[in-house]
Amino acid sequence: MSSSSIARRAAGALLPVLAWPAAAQDAAQLEPVVVTGARLEQPLAAVLPNTTVLDRSEIERQQAIDLPELLARQAGIQIARAGGPGAQTSFFLRGSGGDQVLVLVDGVRLNTAVGGFAVLGGIRTEAIERIEIVRGNLSALYGSSAIGGVIQIFTRKGAERGVSLGGEVGTGNSGLATLAAGTGSGEWQAGATATYNAARPFSAIDPAAVVPGPYTPGVNPDDDGNRYQAASASLEQRIDARTGWGLSAWGWKNTTHYDAPADGPLATQSETSRSGVVQAFARFAPTEHWRARLTAGASTERSDNQSSEAFSFNNGRFEANNSLLVLDNQIDVAAGSTAIVGFEALRQTASATAYDPNFSGAEIDYRRRALSAWAGLNYTRGPHALQANLRQDDYSDVGGATTGLLAYGFDFAEHWRASLQLSNAFRAPSFNDLYFPFFGNPDLQPEKSRSAEARLRYADGAWTAELAAYATRVRNLIAYEASVQRAENIDSARIDGVEATASWRGERWAASGNLTGLSTENDATGQRLVRRAPFTANLSGDYTPGPWVLGVDLSYVAARDDFDINTFARKSLDPYTLLRLRASWRVASSVQLTARVENLFDAQYRTVDGYNTPGRGVYAGVQVRL
Repeated sequence: MSSSSIARRAAGALLPVLAWPAAAQDAAQLEPVVVTGARLEQPLAAVLPNTTVLDRSEIERQQAIDLPELLARQAGIQIARAGGPGAQTSFFLRGSGGDQVLVLVDGVRLNTAVGGFAVLGGIRTEAIERIEIVRGNLSALYGSSAIGGVIQIFTRKGAERGVSLGGEVGTGNSGLATLAAGTGSGEWQAGATATYNAARPFSAIDPAAVVPGPYTPGVNPDDDGNRYQAASASLEQRIDARTGWGLSAWGWKNTTHYDAPADGPLATQSETSRSGVVQAFARFAPTEHWRARLTAGASTERSDNQSSEAFSFNNGRFEANNSLLVLDNQIDVAAGSTAIVGFEALRQTASATAYDPNFSGAEIDYRRRALSAWAGLNYTRGPHALQANLRQDDYSDVGGATTGLLAYGFDFAEHWRASLQLSNAFRAPSFNDLYFPFFGNPDLQPEKSRSAEARLRYADGAWTAELAAYATRVRNLIAYEASVQRAENIDSARIDGVEATASWRGERWAASGNLTGLSTENDATGQRLVRRAPFTANLSGDYTPGPWVLGVDLSYVAARDDFDINTFARKSLDPYTLLRLRASWRVASSVQLTARVENLFDAQYRTVDGYNTPGRGVYAGVQVRL
């Protein structure tokens, strides 16, 4: 599909959203302040990179099942889940895979060096205060993996005083219990959250989809469950507007049962992963025009896979760690001009049984170091805005990379801005890419990309609408080459897309929607990249009569390619449409009841071939504030 046809299709489909009935428009809200798009605080309307913000009120309004489900309703994001809640989940941002999208938690890198991606499956949202999604190449700001963009998660810091308790039950033996507490004064605040969630909805793989054979005797048809436990805590002190310190920690344990066709119809399998992020920062101001922030942080992931079959390849474990030290500096160069200068030291380690070439279960260790430096300038004067960034990353095992970003915005009329952005990015090979038996290649070079984006934005308080078109070229793409039986830098890919978003808020009515047209192609084969739908649409509407909030969400995903679960041949997955209803009722100032229906029409669909997906589900909950 060409970019022009994508644009026409997206524009035509957006008209119903823009035609939502008019109502009073005095409900304009304060513009949120974001930091991810330029590594400094900016009003959302001033940010040049394409950015979406999901704050705490939006997260609660959507009643999202978990983090992947919440992200999947945003422009340019698609997910593919191999089973039910907590199962392995792949996500794509602007056609880039999970190892090409950087995920940060309070500024700490969540992507590990083992697979290169962040493990998001099963994560609930109770500990999350805000999510900033920045689309497009951002390696000039954040280094490796930021080809498709950056998703930064900010944990709750205790801004809401008091204690709140919540619970929910529903289809699939689903149960949820939450606790959130916050306290403090104008100078300091502290907060904590705790979450427990369990479900056992269905078998991860549809047994009827598996054709028994010598290497795939079948799968166990029993229901596969999930348990998720999490806790977070934070403490922060603001000495003055420019000085302060803080620390935070967020950890979670996710236990998921899954199916493996190679183990047979009587076998059971489970994965228990333990993940966590900690960070501490100090903010200070050496001079009137110089502000600095020093951050020390770490993230860790430990996973144990167990099968009832003693000699199964699914038995194994791994551990991955990131440790970093970052110094960010902001310098006011002149009126309307701010420069940034920063330095980062990153250490990544991994230990896994899967790297043992003798398959004896021995743990093999790998480690790497990366030193990075960056500089940038943000300039605003009258209707003009400019952002320029340059970064150098040096890895101890795969060498260095230089990346840049240049963006310009022009406010050509009241409420209107047009912008253009040019950038490049890279991804350092993961340890799996380099060392995994029968796949790894220690001579791999980093993936590299370049991208151009044009964007038009309108915002008048009640209305916000955007149209963005982009083109990305990825080279040195890491892919398995059957002729030499290992990964090679042989492929390149083309990714073109159009995104349209709109939102409107009145006194009682609100509506929003996004449409994405995506064209991807592997230049070596001419085929589309798998699990990337060429068209997606998400529409949402809310009506708020007094203490009630009534909402409806509609999602559409077009047909896309995947690999057959039995033969691994390419095949097409059917398109699907999901409708969900949600409601909340504030019974009293401290009590709120919630309810929702997922997949109202019980659509049968697949996001990964052979793997089951949720049917119709009904859920009810309560939240009490003490």
